[in-house]
Amino acid sequence: MVVINFFRDLLGFRKNSPYVKNYLNDANIRSSIYMAFIIVVLEIWLIIRQTTEYIIPDWDNAMLTQNAFQYVFSYISYYLLFIVVGASMFLFALFYYNNKLYKKAEFITNIITASISILWIFFLIPQDLGKTTIDKFTTVFLYSLLPLMGSLIISHSIYKRLKNKNNTYLAISIIVVFAAVCLVFGIKFGYSDFISKSRPKMIICFLTMILFVACLLIWKPYISIIILTTIFVIFSNMLKNYSTLEEGNRIFLDGDEINYITFLISLTMVTISVYQQRVTEALKDERLIHDAVFDDLSGIHNIKHFYSNINLHKELNNDYYNNKICLFINIFNFRTINDQKGFQIGDEFICNLAKKTTEIFKLDHVSRISDDHIVVLTSIDGFMDKIDILKEEVKKLSNGLFVQLKVGGCKPNNDESLNRTIDKARYACGLIKRNPEITYIEYDDKMDDRFKKRQYIMNHLEEAIEKEWIKPFYQPVVWSDTKELCGAEALARWIDPTYGFLSPADFIPLLEDVRLIHKLDEHIINMVCKNMRQALDENKTVVPVSINFSRLDFELMDVIQVLKNATEKYNINKDYIHVEITESALAYSIDILNNIITTLKKDGYAIWLDDFGSGYSSLNVLKDFMFDVIKIDMKFLSNFEKNERTKDILDCIIMLANRLGMKTLTEGVETKEEADFLNEIGCGRLQGYLFGKPFKLEEFEEKIENKELIVSKKIL
Repeated sequence: MVVINFFRDLLGFRKNSPYVKNYLNDANIRSSIYMAFIIVVLEIWLIIRQTTEYIIPDWDNAMLTQNAFQYVFSYISYYLLFIVVGASMFLFALFYYNNKLYKKAEFITNIITASISILWIFFLIPQDLGKTTIDKFTTVFLYSLLPLMGSLIISHSIYKRLKNKNNTYLAISIIVVFAAVCLVFGIKFGYSDFISKSRPKMIICFLTMILFVACLLIWKPYISIIILTTIFVIFSNMLKNYSTLEEGNRIFLDGDEINYITFLISLTMVTISVYQQRVTEALKDERLIHDAVFDDLSGIHNIKHFYSNINLHKELNNDYYNNKICLFINIFNFRTINDQKGFQIGDEFICNLAKKTTEIFKLDHVSRISDDHIVVLTSIDGFMDKIDILKEEVKKLSNGLFVQLKVGGCKPNNDESLNRTIDKARYACGLIKRNPEITYIEYDDKMDDRFKKRQYIMNHLEEAIEKEWIKPFYQPVVWSDTKELCGAEALARWIDPTYGFLSPADFIPLLEDVRLIHKLDEHIINMVCKNMRQALDENKTVVPVSINFSRLDFELMDVIQVLKNATEKYNINKDYIHVEITESALAYSIDILNNIITTLKKDGYAIWLDDFGSGYSSLNVLKDFMFDVIKIDMKFLSNFEKNERTKDILDCIIMLANRLGMKTLTEGVETKEEADFLNEIGCGRLQGYLFGKPFKLEEFEEKIENKELIVSKKIL
């Protein structure tokens, strides 16, 4: 089977893909440009040579015997014929391959050259069709092919004019006819040279035409073998028959036949080699194009093709966006499939989702943008019905797992990029991802205000850091028994020249979504150390400050190095820097984070567990990690006065922390009753609006100076 497949591939019996077929056809068109140009130049040179060598020396005699016009064309009519064929093919191929040339000029030029080819037979048929049967046959054949080629070129020109595209089948037919003209021309004049007494055995024309057709115009190998073998057999038999008729004069020797066979075999190998090389190049290009156009996982078009294809339509039609809407498709809770069924099933789900989406939106632009996200540009008419159908398909694909289709829509316009339109549709989709009752939402003016703020934050983050629009605010932390100040938490606040005060809810979740949160946190670390250094230099009171680190910080930056750089740059005692790690960050990697925490503790930093109780793995966290302080989530204080179970849970948490050798801090304390209870059960530190909101640095220092915040003597 391996041997059979090898020879099937070698001889070209394996079916090529449409791309490979077009690649080979285009290669032949390009080869025709060079081949036709060479033929035209060669025939012009032969006409000049024929005229100067044979006609001009005998011009006076020629005038006496026949009309000069007829005499000239009796010598060079075939050369002129081949010039017409070559010129027609050259211009056709040039226009076919180069779409940048003027369409009107292409149409007119092809019509004129093709018409000349057709009319040639009526005006320039030589009076003598030849002395031999071969001469007559090849002459008639040549003059039959000429109008056929002209007719095919005219047909292709009209088709392209009407359809605005090339016709592959007509182009192939034109190349076939052109090749036939070359082969017949080579046989006719190769044979004529062989029997000529003045030019014995000069059959270069035949060999030249065979080389042109075999090496420049590449067919499937088995077709090339059939053509070449047939032509060589016909030509060699013609030479043998003539040698027999001449009774031994200029005999076609056995050595000549062997040379012809050797030449045939060599030429056949060359054609096979060139064909295989072109197919290999075509397959390589096809793979590259496929990778550039299609998504590796789902097999549908990727986002690059989505952009380029739509932009092309937009260039051809300025009103292309009319009555169109861009949809961003997301599968809420898709992660459940990967978690419960495995990544292979998750990938199959994405593939099936992509397939169903392309089937439902079969006349529209569909592309996978990333993960379980698909974008569609579709007509507004009936698009909601298609979303409903897709919603049902998602239910079928889910295999009983809770996943939901979510779709955001935005109408595109010529005043903004398609990428921005997709971002708006994505933003709208994100607003309903946790609402089980809503499947589709369309981007509107209210969303636009929020979206612009979102874009503003992303675009101006670097500037806000550089110009210190973002600064740390300090919220007091007090001892539960004395209510004296024992520290503060640094909280990022953005005071913007355009939007004014930006709430942390506006920028922190966004920066986490776009994976830029580490830039904000690094800036806050440096600002805290800078503020401490300034206060120390001015002999002001300094208290320890806790700094928050999110899960992404441990992925996107070297936390240990960032802290080291900041404390060394401003010469800050590490006892004054407390590191708060959110409980969600501990899901990053137990081993990696444990090593980081261990290193930080060795370096002298106090490590706090932030938001304890907000997740589902709190007790595992206490088992796997050792913290200096546990910061109890403020949610435990909701309905504090009405829910007795809250008090019992808080009591148990603090007892557990004490047993594990960890100190406790409760945030969100707003009432005296809460503070008294927490002190009573042994919670060491308190934080909340009861003791102060987050203050600007100047306000925080002023309150310390004015004794509104009494600094504890045991702050460390």
